[in-house]
Amino acid sequence: METSSGVESSSFNAFNSKLQASALKATRSAVGLPVDIAFHRSIDLTFAKDIDAFSSRVLSLTNKLLNFAATADESQSSKGKGKAKLQSQDDVVDNFHSLVVDSMDQLLERTDICLDEFLGRHKPPAIAINPSIGKTEKPKKEPKQHWGYLDPALQHASHLAKPQVNFKRKPDNSDAPWYPTISHKFNAKVPLGHAYHDLGSDGIVGNHPYRYEISHLSYPPYLFKSCTPQQPPSLEGTSATWISTPEELQAMLAKLKKATEIAVDLEHHSYRSYNGFLCLMQISDRENDWIVDLLALRDEIEQLNEIFTDPKIVKVLHGAESDIVWLQQDFNVYIVNLFDTFHASKLLDFPRHGLANLLEMYCDFVPDKRYQLADWRIRPLPQEMLEYARSDTHFLLFIYDNLRNALLDRSRSRSSSPSSSSHKPQHALLTQVLTRSAETSLRVYVKEPYDAADGSGPGGWDTLARKWNKGALMAGGPGVGIGAMQREVYVRVHGWRERVAREEDESTRYTMPNQYLFQIAEQPPADMAALLGVFKSSVPALVRRRAKELLEVIREGVRRGLEGKQVAKVEEETNKTGSEVVAQDATSNEKMDVDSMPPQASSSQSFWGRGQPSTSSTSVPMAPKSSLFGSTISTSHGSHASSYTTSTSALFGNMLARPGSGPSSLKQSYSESPQFKQLVAKINSTMVIVPSMPTIAADPTPSSRTGETQVEDINTHAASGMQVEIPYVPAAQRLTTIARAKVEEKDTIVMVGQKKRKRVKGGGKAKVEGEDSPSPSIDGSKGVSETNAEQAPFDFSAVPNILDDNPDAEDKNRKKKRQKKQNKGGAFYGDFPAPPKAHSELKSGNQSYTFK
Repeated sequence: METSSGVESSSFNAFNSKLQASALKATRSAVGLPVDIAFHRSIDLTFAKDIDAFSSRVLSLTNKLLNFAATADESQSSKGKGKAKLQSQDDVVDNFHSLVVDSMDQLLERTDICLDEFLGRHKPPAIAINPSIGKTEKPKKEPKQHWGYLDPALQHASHLAKPQVNFKRKPDNSDAPWYPTISHKFNAKVPLGHAYHDLGSDGIVGNHPYRYEISHLSYPPYLFKSCTPQQPPSLEGTSATWISTPEELQAMLAKLKKATEIAVDLEHHSYRSYNGFLCLMQISDRENDWIVDLLALRDEIEQLNEIFTDPKIVKVLHGAESDIVWLQQDFNVYIVNLFDTFHASKLLDFPRHGLANLLEMYCDFVPDKRYQLADWRIRPLPQEMLEYARSDTHFLLFIYDNLRNALLDRSRSRSSSPSSSSHKPQHALLTQVLTRSAETSLRVYVKEPYDAADGSGPGGWDTLARKWNKGALMAGGPGVGIGAMQREVYVRVHGWRERVAREEDESTRYTMPNQYLFQIAEQPPADMAALLGVFKSSVPALVRRRAKELLEVIREGVRRGLEGKQVAKVEEETNKTGSEVVAQDATSNEKMDVDSMPPQASSSQSFWGRGQPSTSSTSVPMAPKSSLFGSTISTSHGSHASSYTTSTSALFGNMLARPGSGPSSLKQSYSESPQFKQLVAKINSTMVIVPSMPTIAADPTPSSRTGETQVEDINTHAASGMQVEIPYVPAAQRLTTIARAKVEEKDTIVMVGQKKRKRVKGGGKAKVEGEDSPSPSIDGSKGVSETNAEQAPFDFSAVPNILDDNPDAEDKNRKKKRQKKQNKGGAFYGDFPAPPKAHSELKSGNQSYTFK
C-alpha cells in the first residue's frame, strides 16, 4: 500500500535508513561551518545571498513539519494552524524549545502509545473517560463496592441452625486425648495400628496410620521431569459439578482414579463451633471441577482415602497444614504424596506466597478474597461464592506445572556452577519441596488442653493478654492492689468463657468478644445493670442467658483479688504463732520487740480474731448480706457479729476477761503493764525536738514581769526519757524589744537577734529609751553589746516564728506591688513603654474617589 508521501510499506525501512543518513550528513555539515561565517558573508555578496536562501528554505521546511505535527494531534487541531512559526534567526534562538522540542516530545509519546496498543501491552479503558458532549442524560452511578466489604448476611448467617446438632458423631470438646478411628486402611504397606510411636519431632505424633507409607514413599518418575504446562479450560465456559449424594460421590471417585494429579482445597467454619468443622471441599483434575457438600456427605467422606492415600496420584494443595488436620479431625482422611505449592514458592524466593499471588502471577486471575471470610454453611450457596470456591483449584494444577519446571530449572542452573557439590543437584529443590510436603502430611490432630493455672497455650489467658499487650493481666503481674484484683477477675471470666464455649459448642469469640473480656477485667461491674451496660451494641446471646452466673464469677474474682494470693499463707503463720504470743504476754515480763510482731492478715478472720461477742447494750443494725461479697456476717450470737470482736490482745493480753473490767480499770491496767511501759519508753526515746530549750535560771522577782507570759514547768515524769518541749507564744502576746527593755533591770543587757542599732549623732553611742544612765558602748558594725556581764540565754518567744508566716498575705502584697509598678508607666511592651494611644491608632485608611 502506498501512502500520500510516496513511501510504500515494503520500502519503509530503506526510506527510514536513507532519511537518518541524510539528517546525520546535514548535522555534520552544520557543525563544520566556520565560526566567522558572518565575516565571510559581509565581504562576499554572493555567499550572503546563498546563505539567506538556504536559511529561508530551512525555516519553511521546519514550519511545514510543525504544522504537520499540530494536525497529527486531534487535541491541537482547534488551536489554529500556522500561528506558531519560525520567522527569523531570533525566533529559532528564542522559541526553539517551546516550538520544536515540545512538538517532537508529543509525537514520540503518541508513537509509544500507539505501539503499546498495537502490541497489546496497553488496553483501552472499558468505560469512556470523556463521554460525548451531545449526551444529556447522566449515567446511573453504581453503588461503590469497597474492597474487603462483604454482605453481613454472607459473612454470618445468624438465622441458620447449627448443623453439628444433626451430626451422627457429636463433637467432643473435652480435653480427652484424640485417637484416629479409621475403619479401613487403603493402599496399606503395613497393617492398621502398626505406626503408633512418637518420632520425637515437632508437629509429628505417633498415632498417624499412614506414617510408614509417607516415610517410605516412592515418587512417580515423571514428577522429576520438565513438562509443558497444560492450560485449564476456561473458567467462564465451564461449570463445576455439585456433589451432595452418595451416588454422585461414587461417580466422582471413578473419574479421580484415572487421574495422575488432583488439586484439593477446603472451606472451614469456626465461628459457631468450638473446634470448627469443614463445610466444603473443592477437587479438580485436568478437565473437571467438583464441589463436595461436606455437611450432607459427612459420613461418606472417609471413602476418599482410596484416592488421597494412593501414592501414584499427586495431591496438590496450597498451605495444607490446616487442611491436613481438619481432614483427620472430621473424616479420618489422610494424604499420601502431597505437593504443597506454598513450600515451592518459599524455595523459589517469591516476594509473596499466597495463593492469590500465584493466581495473579501465572494465570492473570485475581480472586475476590472477600469470600474467604464468608459463612460456608449457607445452602444453597450463592453463585459468587461457588465461583470463588471453584477458582481455588481450577488453576492450581497449571500453577503446579510451572512451579515444578521452575524448581528443576533453578536446580540445573545451580548444578552448572563449579561451586555446586550437592547430591543430585538437578533435583535438589524439588526434593526439598517434597520432603517439606511429607512433613506437613504427617501432622495429626491434637487437642490443646486449657491451662487454667498458668494460662499457657494458644487459648490461654496469659497468651491472650500478651497478644493484646495487657501487662497488668499477664502471669507474674502485681501480687496485691488493684492490678491483682483485675487479673483475678480476668482469669476467672476467661475460664468461664472457655467452659461455656465448650458446653454450648460455640467459639470463644461468639461467647464473648475479647474487647469486652478486657473491659470487664479492668472495670469489674458491681451489679447486673452495669454488667449488661458493658456491651454497647448488643449483648451476646450466651452472656444474656447466663448473666447471673457471670456476675457471680466476677464478684468472686473481686473478692479473691482484694484478699490477695498470700492470704492462706499469712493465716497459717498467724494461727501457728498466735497462741505462743498470747501466752508469752500473759506469763512473761520479757522485753517485747515491736518489729518482730507477726504481720496481720488482710482477711477479716485473721485481723479481728475470734473473740467473745460484745456485751454492750447498744444495738447497731447491720445488713446480713452484701451485694458485692454476699453473706459474710455470722448471726450465731444474736445480733452481734462475733467474727469482728476479740478479747485478746497481743500487746496487753486478755484485758476484758479480768474481773472489774471497765474504762478506769482498763486504763490502770494499761499503765501497770510492763510491756506498755517499755513500749512508751521506746517511742519517747526516738522523739527529738530541735532546738532544745536551755536551762532557765529561777527568777527571784517574778512579780516584776507583769504582762509577760510565763512558761510553766513541764512535768517530765509522765513521759520518761522525753526532752522538754518549746512552747509556742502567739505574736500578739510577745513583748517588743523596747517594752522588754523597760521591765528589765538596769544592770541587765538586752541582746536582740543580732540586729544593728542606730548611733546617736552627738556621742556615737546608742541609748535605750527610758534608762537613767547610758548603756555601755555598742559596736555599730556588729550590733553586739560589749560587756563583762554574763550572757543571758536566748529567748525564742520574743522573736518572729516560722508559724507566724502568712504565705497568702505575702503573695497578695507582692501582686499588689507588681501591679502598682506596672500601672505606673502605662502599658508596657517588654521593657519599653507603649506610645500614646492617640498616636498608635490608625486614623484613616486608603480612600477611593470617583471623578466625573
